[in-house]
Amino acid sequence: MAACKSHPADAGLWLSLAGLDRRLGRFREAEQRARHVLSTQPDNHSALVEYGAALQAQGRSDEAVVMYRKAIASNPDCSEAHYLLANACLEHGQADLAIEHYRKTIAIKPAHIEALNNLSAILTNRGEVQASMELLRLALKIQPNGYRMRINLARLHVHAGETDKAHKILKRVIHTHPDAAEAHSKYLLCTNYLPNPDPEMLYEEHRQWENRHTKKINHGTKYRNTTGTGRPLRIGYVSPDLRKHSVAYFMEPILTRHDKKRFNITCYADVENPDDTSRRLASLCENWNWTAKLSDEQLCEKIRGDRIDILVDLAGHTGNNRLMAFARKPAPVAASYLGYPNTTGLSAIDYRLTDSIADPPGIADKYYIEKLIRLDNGFLCYQPPGNAPDCARPSRLSRDGIVFGSFNNLAKLTAEVIHTWSRVLKATDNSRLLLKNGAAGDPYTKARLVERFCEHGIESDRLILCGHTTGTSEHLRMYNRIDIALDTFPYNGTTTTCEALWMGVPVVTLSGNVHAARVGASLLSRLDLGQLVTNTPDDYVQTATRLAERHELLTELRLQLRGRMQKSALLDSGLFTRNIETAYTDMWRIYCNGIRKG
Repeated sequence: MAACKSHPADAGLWLSLAGLDRRLGRFREAEQRARHVLSTQPDNHSALVEYGAALQAQGRSDEAVVMYRKAIASNPDCSEAHYLLANACLEHGQADLAIEHYRKTIAIKPAHIEALNNLSAILTNRGEVQASMELLRLALKIQPNGYRMRINLARLHVHAGETDKAHKILKRVIHTHPDAAEAHSKYLLCTNYLPNPDPEMLYEEHRQWENRHTKKINHGTKYRNTTGTGRPLRIGYVSPDLRKHSVAYFMEPILTRHDKKRFNITCYADVENPDDTSRRLASLCENWNWTAKLSDEQLCEKIRGDRIDILVDLAGHTGNNRLMAFARKPAPVAASYLGYPNTTGLSAIDYRLTDSIADPPGIADKYYIEKLIRLDNGFLCYQPPGNAPDCARPSRLSRDGIVFGSFNNLAKLTAEVIHTWSRVLKATDNSRLLLKNGAAGDPYTKARLVERFCEHGIESDRLILCGHTTGTSEHLRMYNRIDIALDTFPYNGTTTTCEALWMGVPVVTLSGNVHAARVGASLLSRLDLGQLVTNTPDDYVQTATRLAERHELLTELRLQLRGRMQKSALLDSGLFTRNIETAYTDMWRIYCNGIRKG
């Protein structure tokens, strides 16, 4: 600072100090240093960039965008201005603009690692696997041991359905970076996609996450919550997926139907790019907090200040989770629900909400660190999109042949799934298989899928591969092109199964020995469709092929399934929310009794 005061006209010194302040988290000071330079050099592109970065760090991204654009106008070849503008566009949900400016960044500075990595992540999300892979290969040539790039590469392989490759990459990452909790979570998520799951092995793998990452965290927290049941319980939901995401389909009916007299609801939305769904969900609860920019410590402080009684995690080990915050035990009671098909492995989480089909009593309990609370009438309540199209009558069955289909994540298509589906196609004359997934339209992914089926004697003309569609309505309309949905295993579909059934398409599922492999059975049982739940691959093939022969039944199901769902517990949001509220009340009563006894 002394050097800057001695040389007030030296822009380089002031900007160096601004950069140092920003790296140390002193954003207002950084802003002041940059403004000092701009007061005499209003077109200094470096000062404009530094000023914009300080503004963006303070959450003033609209103002930051103005500065970045001014910097680019002053110097079109300023790579950092393009890069930071791309980040700001992404924060505003403007992915197309972000892509444009990441590409400009790379054109100016081909070795810009962050731009290469961020652009590849966007393209992966869009299902552009081949283009994303080229960017990552370039980034890894520049920085062979790049931690973030390795994680991104693993995520790319998951999108492409190459889970075994992703698993190996992530295993190596957590070996070389043993303290990286985020990478370890991604590794655990990946284990759920592997074939032939061993529940005991999965349990031990998840317990290792806590053992490795939370030893230094102090769990001893004193709470200011008053005990007893004479006041509304304060429930807090934590999730990065309170947006257009599968989690929202199952959370919206709960937020809508919560008894506001007995429960005070707070959402901690770790949403980086809020959308219309986020705003709709925000209108349904008393308290809504945008928490993506908060550290784990800051989030815990906020939760403690809100005196939350029961804190509910909706993410598990999925992306952008806050398990490190949960490890700090910011609320007296914690529960896991919905977003993850396994134990968190975290002893700070007391309960997990499930049902007796997804997690059979006496069998599943020993594989969870959390105490299982089994909800009556199922652990899911589905809310169909309001713009869902009508179900089409399958009038073409006898003429064009049966079309099987799956809209599931390609990571769920294990070698056994491909083999079993190929058997179904071989056993059903003139049948085809429609696969819809964001990555299925990508050239690399499409070639790999065709190759995998050809290995089992299924020619490419029997496959219909569809990529991304625009909007929910068009996505659901695609179900009118298939007659029977084939569920994946051992990781069943959830939202995709509900969507298929809502569109009148029966789903054949294979029930297994872990939660992820029994979700299909849980859902179908709510609709009295237990005959579509199978226990072996042979039964699966026989059930699918026999159903394909029953054209009248398929027509009947197409016309009646939606009505059956509307009358079922699966869509009874009032009943379901009462069940979940009873579980919360029981959790709190047990806690209060323990405090009194203590």
